[in-house]
Amino acid sequence: MRQLTKRFSRLVYLLLIIALALPVLAQDETPIPLVHTVQEGENLTFIAERYGVTVADLLTLNGLDEEAFLWVGQELIIPGGEGEAVFAVHTAVFGDTLATIARQYNTGVGELLAVNQAINPHFQPPIGQRVTVVSRTGSTSPQPPPTGLPHLVQPGDTLLTIAAQHGLSPLQIARANGLDYPTYLYQGQRLRIPVGERVYRDLPGSWIDVVVRPLPVRPGQTLSIYVENLAEGQPEGQLAGQTLPFSPHEDGYVALIGFDAFAEPGDYLLELTGADTPHWTLLSQPVTLLPGDFGTEFINVPADQAALLEPSIRENEDAFLDTIYTQFEPEQLWNGLFQVPVTNTIVTSVYGNSRSYNGGPFDIFHTGVDFAGTIGTPILAPADGVVVYTGNLELRGRVVVVNHGLGVMTAYFHLSDIFVTEGDVVTTGQAIAAGGNTGLSTGPHLHWDLRIMGTAVNPLQWTETPFP
Repeated sequence: MRQLTKRFSRLVYLLLIIALALPVLAQDETPIPLVHTVQEGENLTFIAERYGVTVADLLTLNGLDEEAFLWVGQELIIPGGEGEAVFAVHTAVFGDTLATIARQYNTGVGELLAVNQAINPHFQPPIGQRVTVVSRTGSTSPQPPPTGLPHLVQPGDTLLTIAAQHGLSPLQIARANGLDYPTYLYQGQRLRIPVGERVYRDLPGSWIDVVVRPLPVRPGQTLSIYVENLAEGQPEGQLAGQTLPFSPHEDGYVALIGFDAFAEPGDYLLELTGADTPHWTLLSQPVTLLPGDFGTEFINVPADQAALLEPSIRENEDAFLDTIYTQFEPEQLWNGLFQVPVTNTIVTSVYGNSRSYNGGPFDIFHTGVDFAGTIGTPILAPADGVVVYTGNLELRGRVVVVNHGLGVMTAYFHLSDIFVTEGDVVTTGQAIAAGGNTGLSTGPHLHWDLRIMGTAVNPLQWTETPFP
């Protein structure tokens, strides 16, 4: 009986998906363009001859000029050709809904529900979630997003006055926003002004842009959140129980947040608003934290260091360092990628592995990266910053901590010598210390930590991904 009930439930579920998808499929009769992906050694003449079209038509259809430079992987629409629907994977960004994703791939919400085995057409995918799409753009890439600037209608605004401000006609603005012409506007109405080349984000109220990157995100990684708003004021935000420390950046504000190796995978709500600014509409959308992939390590501590395993020693040292790590400098002091702080880049212990000392519980994780070295190995600043701590600790041995701004700190443990003092400004590649074997250490090496407002993240991500 239970098996029959399960089969009946599955049948109803499938019929519901099909019912939702069929109207979309039936209405979508737009031909799918034929798209060619440029390969090594190809040029416009070769591609035109392959498909029996002219170079002029290729240029016109793809908005290129005669001096256009092609690159490997570039996609070109072939005049008169017809392609096929293909499966693609879309990583959801802030503001995405099923409707906006469907528009990007020239498909429908019903079809998205069908291929993702979902039933709620109003579902808003969390940031970073991967959504399977049947793309009807001719490729796995979405259609180019619309460009323009947002405008909030003020008292006295009309299509004519707004158009005059931007050198457009009222009809152009009406068409860009799907409005009848003539039409009446209401105060607070948001319009897209079709000028410039900047991508237009269809966000509520006065928000211009919200960018969360890099995606997807996993435990041990850093996330950058950039926001921009038409209204004056300072943004505020919360994510995963952490307050977002926004600082001015480019035309808006940026905040960095870290997820440590023990962060639980799942969806965390991102909330954004403005401090004491009622004109900033509250925005919220979950962020998906995917599972991490860390191992375990068994560390055997010799008898003469066993006393350092007393939990209170680590607790007190962690608390002391946290008062340093959580100091916030609102200015970004570095530029570009971080460099590895040693010339010998042999990693002896990776970030994130759970650790057991002398057979004890796996209740801590390795907060940084260990590099092989000898006593005296030069330790180099990975990026510009200011030295905020030098000293000697029981577990970490001789220590240097450098503040790079925006809540970012790097720390260097087990040193034999220190070449800088607190308050020193250091530059990328400058020797700041010498490697050693001090503190709780089973051999000469460098332990390199990177903290975001006290949260330990994988520093190697910073050598591959530019922040913010």
